[in-house]
Amino acid sequence: MRQAARVSSINALKDFKRALASFAVLANNSLGEAHADVQRTTSWVRQDQLAYWRNAKRRRTAQLAQAKSELFRAEVASPDQRVPATLERKAVDKARRLLEEAETKINNVKRWSRLLDREVPLYRGHCQQLRRAVEGELPQALVKLENMIGTLEKYVAIQTPQMERPPPVGEEAGT
Repeated sequence: MRQAARVSSINALKDFKRALASFAVLANNSLGEAHADVQRTTSWVRQDQLAYWRNAKRRRTAQLAQAKSELFRAEVASPDQRVPATLERKAVDKARRLLEEAETKINNVKRWSRLLDREVPLYRGHCQQLRRAVEGELPQALVKLENMIGTLEKYVAIQTPQMERPPPVGEEAGT
């Protein structure tokens, strides 16, 4: 004799389907935000930072030239060679350090730009795999879940035929 299947978790399937649909929306939004973040970061490194540090290098080169000029004037203006131009030398050293910092930053920005050129396509490849899954496979899974839920609901709605049970052994019908 065949027994009926015990279907007791259709609501769990419905909950899972809702959670999966919610995940798909969140994943799509997150992928879009991540793409925008990569674009902003790439633009910031390649354009904003490079322009900023190139301008800083120009300003600092001019500041170094100014500091050297002031040091020269201080050395020439002092008839007594014993009077050191300490403040002017410190200003030249500081301007030189600031210029070196700007040059280092420009080299760092160029290095980061090259690194981004290598890493961004790899990142986009991984994101594309996830996007394909979210846009292609998840909708198919949601359709399959909907079909499963519908089939199970139809199954549960089927009335099982009532069979007459034979009287227990030793008893007669109608007694």
